[in-house]
Amino acid sequence: MLTLFGVVAVSVMLITYALEERAPLFVLLFAGACAASSVYGFLAGAWPFGIVEAVWTGVAIRRWRARQPDPEYSAMRRPIACDMTALSPGERARYDVLRRHALDAIEEVKTTATGFRLRLRRDAVHPDIAEWMALERRCCPFLTLHLEFKNDATTWIDIGGSVVIKAFLADEFRELVPI
Repeated sequence: MLTLFGVVAVSVMLITYALEERAPLFVLLFAGACAASSVYGFLAGAWPFGIVEAVWTGVAIRRWRARQPDPEYSAMRRPIACDMTALSPGERARYDVLRRHALDAIEEVKTTATGFRLRLRRDAVHPDIAEWMALERRCCPFLTLHLEFKNDATTWIDIGGSVVIKAFLADEFRELVPI
């Protein structure tokens, strides 16, 4: 049984190594096969083989982690394109009015790593702000929008998504962005 275990572990290791370029999952499977081969080496009394395979397990896990997609990179690669057809003419007119109300309600702008944090005046009409955000999201689906009502009675909008989106917003809302 021990020999069969060793043959299966080393065979899976060879197959997953050959398939590594197809997907990161194969690198992870290779790491698992290396761990099984390490166990086999120790059980068979071939401790140098067991140690080498344990090291390969660590190397494979590190290689698998390096192949995991970076969320910030993925966000930067999203197309920054507003869909001007997402809103009907009536909705576009409503959006223009609501956007002006929202921009006029901004009292403070703070920059974040991937966007901006906007504090609204206390008299801002919250349903209008929420409606503007919903329309904005339909038109510009690449944006991350968050409306927050804090216990100190302030209202904040977080808008952004990535470093690239932040640059787009800085240009789009240049009159609001602190210099």
